[in-house]
Amino acid sequence: MKGRGLVVVLALVLATLATAGVFLYARGVKEEAKTGGTLVPVVVSKVDIGANSDLNALIDDKSFKVLEVPKNAVVAGAVTSVDQLRDKRNSVAILAGEQIPLARIGGEGTLPGGALGIPEGYEAINVSLDGPRALAGAISAGDHVTIYATFTDFETPTGQQVPTATAVLVPEVQVLRVYLPLSEGSVPGSQQTQQVVGQVLVTLALTPEDSQHFVFAMETGRVWLGLLPPDEKGKPRKPVSYAQVVK
Repeated sequence: MKGRGLVVVLALVLATLATAGVFLYARGVKEEAKTGGTLVPVVVSKVDIGANSDLNALIDDKSFKVLEVPKNAVVAGAVTSVDQLRDKRNSVAILAGEQIPLARIGGEGTLPGGALGIPEGYEAINVSLDGPRALAGAISAGDHVTIYATFTDFETPTGQQVPTATAVLVPEVQVLRVYLPLSEGSVPGSQQTQQVVGQVLVTLALTPEDSQHFVFAMETGRVWLGLLPPDEKGKPRKPVSYAQVVK
């Protein structure tokens, strides 16, 4: 009986030691996490951010927050302080909740294509259009539009009469920047910001040849923008004349 009792006592002692060991280990891991041993702070955005956005404005709107994530889950070169985003722009879009690699961030003049992110082989052309011709401002940087141009009857330098016609001037153009003139009393971030009054300034990325055609259309005709759905390509079309529309 004594031997059996001794075995029971030893078993209880071992169980107690095992339980204490687990407890101490768990507490050690918890303390290590609290002291930052396994967690690392990273900056994430609260909202989706389009490419080439002014990060200063987003910082002022408190659109960023700091999260603690496991060290082995930190992406290479992740931003760890909001100060690293000050006076910068992002070269590509940033999704809400994702870590922000420094490779996506550049200074005002150091991004590929400059501050506007102009694609290689293109140039930026700015145009002022009234609300309806610029989709009432319902476009933003990163969108793609089709440029339509209407030319009324006019005589060329060679004396040729050109009839009224509307043509697809450029099938697909990237929007680099949009500036909306808001009505008095509009509140940023509310639906009132959709009340566009006056001219909408749109900056477009055009090839030098398309820029030449675009400027000619602005000087001699009338221009409209058509917003393309995401990931849809613009298509060239034959010009439409008055005689084809009105039969």
